[in-house]
Amino acid sequence: MDINLLKGSIAKLLLSLLMGFPFSIIYRIIFIKNKKGNEFQRNLYTFVTGFIMSIIFNGKDFYHPFVTLIGTYLIIQYIKNPKHIIIVSWVFNFGYLLISYYMYSSTDYDLNWLTPQSVICLRLIGLSMDYADGQEKQDEKNKKPSRTVYTGLTPPTQWPISEKPQFIEMLGYCYFYGTSITGPQFSFRRYKKFISFELFNTKDVSLEKDLDKLFNSSFNSSILHILRGILYIIIFYIVSGYFYSSFLLTKEFAQYNIWKKLAYTWVTGKYVLFKYFGIWMLVESQCIINMIEFDGTNSKGNDYKWDAIDNLKPLQFEFAFTLDDLVTSYNIKTNMWGKHYVYKRFAFLGNKQLSTLINLTFLSIWHGFHIGYPISFYFEYILFVMQSIFRYWFRPINQYMARNLETNTSTFFRIQYLIYHGICTILTLGGIAYPLIAFDLLTWNKIKQAYNNLYWIGHILAVIVIGSHIIFLKVKGLLKNKKKVEKIE
Repeated sequence: MDINLLKGSIAKLLLSLLMGFPFSIIYRIIFIKNKKGNEFQRNLYTFVTGFIMSIIFNGKDFYHPFVTLIGTYLIIQYIKNPKHIIIVSWVFNFGYLLISYYMYSSTDYDLNWLTPQSVICLRLIGLSMDYADGQEKQDEKNKKPSRTVYTGLTPPTQWPISEKPQFIEMLGYCYFYGTSITGPQFSFRRYKKFISFELFNTKDVSLEKDLDKLFNSSFNSSILHILRGILYIIIFYIVSGYFYSSFLLTKEFAQYNIWKKLAYTWVTGKYVLFKYFGIWMLVESQCIINMIEFDGTNSKGNDYKWDAIDNLKPLQFEFAFTLDDLVTSYNIKTNMWGKHYVYKRFAFLGNKQLSTLINLTFLSIWHGFHIGYPISFYFEYILFVMQSIFRYWFRPINQYMARNLETNTSTFFRIQYLIYHGICTILTLGGIAYPLIAFDLLTWNKIKQAYNNLYWIGHILAVIVIGSHIIFLKVKGLLKNKKKVEKIE
């Protein structure tokens, strides 16, 4: 990604997002602290402020999100069959996005109206499906309970809505300042609770009695998020001056030895994400200020949680032990959206792997038509396959560490575990850094050149690991059958 080509777009993005701070503070003071206005006025405020930000960032293309919003409103209002609502909403919203990609995307990274349009696309599809789910009559006796344990004030089990959303509610929800440009996603149910103040009046919390505590807690948490966001942006701009994906295309990089190449790729792949992390943190801080992030009290009951729509878990990302830890540590709400609205909808296939591939295919296309996206997402799937193989191969070590972790307090074991955890973290981050190079370079010619310079080491390793494991299981199966035959004889 060429930062110089994006300077104008970055300036508009930062200006738009920074406007979310005064908008959040005004909402906090007028509507929450002073309890002025009604639900209509609060919806109107979130729409108008978000629409202003949309005009600043989108310019003359500001109308695209509005067109799809009106279209989705009409779909919900006039189509009676819930299944038809889902189908038509998907075709309309996703089709509009894909046609827009085809007509307006370039061969480089596009930071323009297509970015908020992709966010609005998910939001409108999700809203349509929530309404359709709320209309479908389900036999509770035959309904299988979810195996997933959800926490928080608006878990996915509460997302379905029974009443048609009002037009002003849809405007406020889709144009909610800050989140309408870069995300994160959150449910219409949460937005409704936020606007009605139901979110702040639970068995543990009362807005009337606990207002000062809520304000103090949210202020401290928002400051922490702002500082983290600024830190991520600073780190990204410093590191990107020395480590950037396009350098992998150069003759100078080609002259590096393999270890230096892998180290450079590891750093580049990891820190290319920090530009997203910084933006998400700034948006999350606004959502804490206006308090839509509120998610009840913590486990100790001595403070409040402000992480309901967080898109990043910084510590989990930095010290990710497995790919599962890593994938669930960033872009959390988009991944949750895909899991709820795509992955679980294909449960009828009875094949989790196929459902996962369908979800990854959707997320890849949702990002755009560049070949770098499917290369990145499908290789991520391969990484999970390799991880399961490594777990099988190194099962004795894993069992030893797990068995002693809680009980063995010796210094020797702690050193062993730190080394073990450190190796796993380095390999995990390195594994995901490799396909992120394709995600950042986007086009085939660039990706091919970069992987040529890396000797396609990740792909070759994947073939060796998966291939040798298949052979190992085949041989193991044959030997097992041979022993059975010998016993019978």
